[in-house]
Amino acid sequence: MRDIVGSILLGLLLSGIAGAAELPPEADRILWCGSAFYWLGTDASDAGEDAEADQYFTWSDTLLLRATDLLDAAGFEDAAAAGLVERYDAEVVDQMGKPGARYDVTRCTELVER
Repeated sequence: MRDIVGSILLGLLLSGIAGAAELPPEADRILWCGSAFYWLGTDASDAGEDAEADQYFTWSDTLLLRATDLLDAAGFEDAAAAGLVERYDAEVVDQMGKPGARYDVTRCTELVER
């Protein structure tokens, strides 16, 4: 149910019906990479690589906090921001490791090294 509500909110935001909040350009890569780190952390955890999983989850959390600040400043309400994060999670897991992915996951560490 939560995924459905998030998808509906995201659809409304992207169509302009839900309000004037626009995704800041820099937030796209931050959200994408944060989701990528989340999925890499999940994979590492499933493989029993706890230290690696912790590192990925820390990077994911760091980027999520940065994205949240950008979304707040852009006027996104909490529910809309949460829906956006869910959308990125779903898109990124489908894109990772495939040709044509929006970003190169190997370059995502640049964002947490700033």
